[in-house]
Amino acid sequence: MPSAEVKGPLEQGQASHYGFGRIAEHYDDWYKSARGSLYDRLEKRAVDKLLARRRYNGQLLEVGCGTGHWSEYFSGKGFEVTGVDISADMINAAQRKNIVNSQFKIADGENLPFAEQSYDIAAAITTLEFASNPAKMLSEMARCVKKNGGIIIVGVLNALSRYNQKKKNKPGSVYSSANLFSPQQIHNLLAPFGKPNILIAGFVPDRSWLLWLSALYEFAGHFISGRRGAFIAARVDL
Repeated sequence: MPSAEVKGPLEQGQASHYGFGRIAEHYDDWYKSARGSLYDRLEKRAVDKLLARRRYNGQLLEVGCGTGHWSEYFSGKGFEVTGVDISADMINAAQRKNIVNSQFKIADGENLPFAEQSYDIAAAITTLEFASNPAKMLSEMARCVKKNGGIIIVGVLNALSRYNQKKKNKPGSVYSSANLFSPQQIHNLLAPFGKPNILIAGFVPDRSWLLWLSALYEFAGHFISGRRGAFIAARVDL
């Protein structure tokens, strides 16, 4: 597995709009809720589709790995995962999970401490929203991925989603400082690296008592409001 030392001490939040260290202990609680677990399934289903044409092996770099929630998903698919995050508290939380075939390092996603073409895949799930310079982060990810066969996978919160807009407008929330992206904006960010393949998911009822109809909402959402799902997943082949 590729390995490199961090290029120096990092101040928490240096390349982020939000200091996630203060919520590291409770970050995974969202996925245990009915709504959170539903969004999680839909988001992973979208990423599954993007990975469908890829053999589940090789070296995967996850930028903004947080507590390792998505690292565990990628590891479960058969990848050897290197997760990096600027928050030491998040990295500590990820390490405590003892995720198979995974290692975690403190690193700035906009200045990655790895050699060129070290990885088969670079992924960033709900990370670009909190980057000071998303384009630079993507450029660093592309630098670390092998050419002629490597891929970039990103997942972001959709700016066109009414649910995401409500979360962003809530004072003091994690998302109040997030830079949400529209599908077109993600396309434009990824286009310099190749032709983006973009999927939109997360058509979930606003009201909790309607969550049991989520499968119908997800199916109908692609036809009725196809660009307004809460989650954008994208892939670029280098």
